[in-house]
Amino acid sequence: MAVIELKDVDKFYGKGSAQVEALKDVDFQANKGEVVLIMGPSGAGKSTFLTIAGSLQKPSSGQVLINGEDIAQFSAKESNQLRLEKIGFVLQAYNLVPFLTVQEQFILVDKVKKENNLSKEDLAKLLKDLGITDLVKKYPNELSGGQQQRVAIARALYADPEMLLADEPTASLDTQNVEEVGKLFKKLAKERQKAILLVTHDPRLEKYADHIYEMMDGKMSKKQ
Repeated sequence: MAVIELKDVDKFYGKGSAQVEALKDVDFQANKGEVVLIMGPSGAGKSTFLTIAGSLQKPSSGQVLINGEDIAQFSAKESNQLRLEKIGFVLQAYNLVPFLTVQEQFILVDKVKKENNLSKEDLAKLLKDLGITDLVKKYPNELSGGQQQRVAIARALYADPEMLLADEPTASLDTQNVEEVGKLFKKLAKERQKAILLVTHDPRLEKYADHIYEMMDGKMSKKQ
């Protein structure tokens, strides 16, 4: 069964003559162990897709299923709990707390989500896999962009979500770092059995994807 599935999803903004259709009849699915790219130019609807897949906003019509359950009908409280337990986010701005060390970022997660986070042993392995073990005492402003991104990935995975949503994860990276990040996402998906959704316009990531969807003017088509 798919971890996440969108069926006939539409999203409208505004009313009357000012109405804009951001998503049109979108069908999508992703399974555990897969890296899925959602590609397209700016304004194609990728960000709207990401916020709906991540239960940050609701579709105007259609179904959004996570583990077969339609989350489009969830209350605000249920959506918050869903994001806490099932969905990890890696945003372009990394969203690390500037006055907390890398180690303290994980302590903060423990305060928000008190159960079912990674064990100390699993976290140590994750930090090693990401190559950031030596950074745990550093603050975000002491890290490079690539290092901050890896910390953001680790923090998102620390809560042990079933799905990881990343927004333009390679936007500011050179080709060598893109290769490393692509391999990393592939490894994390396979070894940790996560569904990893990458919203991007970077074709350098295509070779690491199990499936590729393209978005244009709010419509989605499966390319691979």
